[in-house]
Amino acid sequence: MNPNSTSQSLSNLSKSELLQRAENFVFSTGLNDGASKLCRANIKYGIAQFQLIQEKYGFEPKATFISSPDETISRNLTRWNSGLGYGGRINWGNGTDKIVFLNTKPNQCGILAGGLDEPPEPYDLIKTIDETKNLELYYKDIKLQWDYGISNHFINCFESKDLSDIDLPQYIFFIHGSAPEMRDDTYGLGFYFDKSKTLKELAIEEETIFGKQYILLDDDARQYIDFTNKALEFSMVKREMFAHNLFGNDFSVISNQPHQFLKDYNNMYLGCNCTDINYKYSQKNIFPIALRADIACYLFKGKKNLSEITIKNQGFVDRAERAELMDLLLNADILPHGGGYLFPDIKDVHNVLEYKHQRYFSCSMVRDVNKFKIIRDPSQIQYEYRGRDVVLKTLQLDLGNIIAKLNPIFSLKL
Repeated sequence: MNPNSTSQSLSNLSKSELLQRAENFVFSTGLNDGASKLCRANIKYGIAQFQLIQEKYGFEPKATFISSPDETISRNLTRWNSGLGYGGRINWGNGTDKIVFLNTKPNQCGILAGGLDEPPEPYDLIKTIDETKNLELYYKDIKLQWDYGISNHFINCFESKDLSDIDLPQYIFFIHGSAPEMRDDTYGLGFYFDKSKTLKELAIEEETIFGKQYILLDDDARQYIDFTNKALEFSMVKREMFAHNLFGNDFSVISNQPHQFLKDYNNMYLGCNCTDINYKYSQKNIFPIALRADIACYLFKGKKNLSEITIKNQGFVDRAERAELMDLLLNADILPHGGGYLFPDIKDVHNVLEYKHQRYFSCSMVRDVNKFKIIRDPSQIQYEYRGRDVVLKTLQLDLGNIIAKLNPIFSLKL
């Protein structure tokens, strides 16, 4: 039986055939470095699981991953062990199929870009942050948590250089954060199945030959979408509230874009901006790409993508037409949100060893391809952040246009 076919029953395929089939639904625009290759090596396991579960419940088994140029690993171990990567859009339906995959773990993370007429003094900002962290701030009944010094969350300040006809303030800051307040069931259903007892009890546990997924169907899926939308609104308001506390009322909101969220029942943007300007939470067609603290960041205007020429140049046409996914690719609406993690010593994924639903990735080394590092949990591996290569690839793929170059003044993690 041909594993490249999209019409046969998946139950008749072997594990290797299922993985080969899943690979045909992975459309990568990444940099093809070690982290990008690790992402692709892992996500075929997640896509294969999604497709098996889709077929079981009567949905067309065509779960797909379209990566953005910052394609990389996920440092969230639950998400990684579920067979998922980071930096792209995961699709498993037309947006209305009432099935939600909870292992994607949307956390409503995003970046607010604000404009200032004068650059803030670092000492004054540090003092204000310390005072703000000691306040009890609420949005409606939800007590705000400070999460702008956790993981890769931050507050950055820049001097702006306009590169388009859009007139921007001379100084711009980024606030990067999410909504940890609503991961558990303190304020409702919760959006992390491994943090919320209520959500875990509601979810259906699906065991596949590649691992375990938690799903919601029908009205339970609708409840979850309603809650994640509420959480997404909260996360956006929270960033503005903290911006007002830190910078007063003299700043202007340039954009406040999410990049880790469930858009609808069947589309997860996982570390990726959504350039669909008709989406109600994409307030403006201005999107930040946040790179390392030592180099410039950028504001982009998004495009409807991928273009036909990009699809052709990337070699996607045959697979997309065979699976009837051309329309999905033409409306991918993706744009990087950052540089993504980079493993400077890893060149390629040589092999994947499986034991008790655990995957061990045998990776060749940059300095000696005959030597290997075997990885189970990538969050424990030394990493760096990528630089301008992500922006250059974004321009090469015609995913958007640069509006402004933002030269760093300082970065705060407190």
